[in-house]
Amino acid sequence: MKLTKIMKIGIIGTGYVGLVSGVCFAENGNSVICMDVDKKKVERLKKGDPVIYEPGLEELLEKNLEEGRVEFTTSLKDVVRKNDVIFLCLPTPPLEDGSVDMRRVLEVAGNMAKYINGYKVIVSKSTVPIGTCDKLKKLIASKTKKKFDVVSNPEFLKEGAAVTDFMSPDRVVVGTKSRKAAKIMQMLYSSFMRVSERFILMDERSSELTKYAANSMLALRISFMNELANLSGIVKADINNIRRGIGSDPRIGSSFLFPGVGYGGSCFPKDVKGLLNTSKEHGYDFRLLKAIDEINNRQKVVLVDKLLKHFGNKIKGKTFALWGLSYK
Repeated sequence: MKLTKIMKIGIIGTGYVGLVSGVCFAENGNSVICMDVDKKKVERLKKGDPVIYEPGLEELLEKNLEEGRVEFTTSLKDVVRKNDVIFLCLPTPPLEDGSVDMRRVLEVAGNMAKYINGYKVIVSKSTVPIGTCDKLKKLIASKTKKKFDVVSNPEFLKEGAAVTDFMSPDRVVVGTKSRKAAKIMQMLYSSFMRVSERFILMDERSSELTKYAANSMLALRISFMNELANLSGIVKADINNIRRGIGSDPRIGSSFLFPGVGYGGSCFPKDVKGLLNTSKEHGYDFRLLKAIDEINNRQKVVLVDKLLKHFGNKIKGKTFALWGLSYK
C-alpha cells in the first residue's frame, strides 16, 4: 500500500454514519466507494439523492458524484478489492436484554475476508462492545492469509451538524497497536486537522470504550439536571437560573444542562444500556450508570404528572403540542 495524501477508501453501509463519512472523505479529495445491500437505495444515491436529510449533505454528494470522487455499489467484492482503507459502518441495534446485535458486523467481516487481495486497514466505525476489534481480527484471520489490521475509530457525529462535525472534528479517536495502521489513519485524517492537532491514538479496547463513555457522561449530565429540576420545583427554585449559575463555571460548561422529559434519540439510551450490559458481563456493578438509566425512565412520566396536576386530572378533550417529537 503506497502512502499518499489521496487514499482509496471503502465504506460498507450507507446509513447515517457511512454516508456522511464517505461523502466527507471524498470532499477532501479521496477516492471513495460506498457499498450497501439495498439496491434501491444505491440507485437513489447514484442519482444524488442522499435518502436522509442532513444540512449540506446533498450538495456535497452531488458535487463529489459529478467530480468522480465518490461512487456507489452493491458489490462487497469491489469495495474490498479496490480500496486500501475499509470502514465498517453497519447497524448495531440493541437487543431486549441491553446487549448489542453484532450479527451484521460479523457477517460482513466474515464475507469480506475472501476478497482481501493485499494489505488492508479495516476500520470499525460502528458503536460496538469492548473487544469487538479482537473478535474481528480472529474471524478474518481464520479466513485469509493476507495481511490486514483492524482499527477502532468511533464516530462522534451530532444529528443536524454531522457534516460540520466530520469536516471540523473536535477530536478523532483511533484505536490500534499497529504502527503501520496508525500512520495510515493519521495521514487520512490530517487534512481535517489543519488548524490544530486533535488526533488521539490509543489501543483498540480503550477506543471502543471511549464512545460508550462519552455518551454515558452526557446522559449523566442530563439525568442530573432532571433530578435537580424536580427538586427545584419542590423547593420553589428556578432551574433556569440555576442552570445559568452553574453553567458559567468553566469546569462545568453550559452544554447538556437543559432539563426535560429525559434523553432520547438513537444513541444515548442504546449506549447507556450497552455499557451496563458490558459491566454485567464482566461482573462489575456500575451503580451510577444504573441510576442514570432509572432516572431517565422515571423522567418520562414527570411531564404527564405535572400536566395532570395542573389541570386537576381533567384533560379529556384537550390538545397538547410536543416540540421535538421527531427526535425523542
